[in-house]
Amino acid sequence: MAIRRLFAQLSTYLLVFVVNAGTPEPVATRHFRWGAAPGESLAVTRAEPYRAADTPVALLLPGPVGSAYSWRHVHQGLVARGHRVLIVDPLGMGASSRPRGADYSLSAQAMRIRAFLDHELPPSARVIVAGLGTSATIAMHLAAIDTARVAGIASLAGGPVDQQGTRTVRIALALAPLLQTRLGLAIGRRKFSSAVREQSADPSWFTTEVASTYLAPLERDVRGQLTVLKDMHEAREPHPIASRLGQVVAPMRLLLGDMPTPNAPSRDQVELLVHQVRKITIDTIRRAGTLMHEEQPADVVRVLDDMLRGARRPRPPIDPERLGLDLNG
Repeated sequence: MAIRRLFAQLSTYLLVFVVNAGTPEPVATRHFRWGAAPGESLAVTRAEPYRAADTPVALLLPGPVGSAYSWRHVHQGLVARGHRVLIVDPLGMGASSRPRGADYSLSAQAMRIRAFLDHELPPSARVIVAGLGTSATIAMHLAAIDTARVAGIASLAGGPVDQQGTRTVRIALALAPLLQTRLGLAIGRRKFSSAVREQSADPSWFTTEVASTYLAPLERDVRGQLTVLKDMHEAREPHPIASRLGQVVAPMRLLLGDMPTPNAPSRDQVELLVHQVRKITIDTIRRAGTLMHEEQPADVVRVLDDMLRGARRPRPPIDPERLGLDLNG
């Protein structure tokens, strides 16, 4: 038994030595579902380096298509730098459930994300939230209603909107009758691929394998996905985002590709952010369109890494009187 204990101790010391010697840090990764309400569940990926217990968390919000897979390069880059990462599919998107009759307004999506964070993280945890496209507005709503927790927002080509109305969503809804047949699915794939290429400075990243992974959840339940996309598109927003931007106290980084695309934020959307958000920085990502997380993930990682490091709060000073210490005697 003594030999076994000695061997276990030596193994632990060896692991610590190897980690400190510069090899990749061990990471605990979980994939699970969280119940937001009866019939409503959010798909979650959580990655946590073992030595990052008290550091800020990167919360990544995918768009309607691609789920956690769309963030894979950014996710890996952040974990490699020692950051904690949460990827949450908003209701109706990606691998999350798609209930009929749910409130799909973007402010309601933010409320669900806030409830999840309250459940999953301690009150002191700080979060940098990044959103793709329309999900960036969910991030803005979240920052407005959870000012104590949200320490920064990164919008990846997402202007402030009040409904799900991206060009890709409109194409899917227009093709809805066709998409429920085999021929229609083939046409839908071509339309989707064309839309992706329009949004990319270099579409070589969009391989056959990537396209299949992006589209697999939709093709498994075409009717259900189209129904929910329609519900999202028609959802009425009780809290227009323009009325909430002034409540955002966290700094925002708006990332724009240097190649104009149909889905890029409009001039009016950018001006609204500049005039309403207290602290905003606009970053240009070179050699990228709207889908910069796929084309130039290293640049996105650098921005988020900078935000996460800036969000680390210094430890509060110790008050000797509260501890009952007498430093004068």
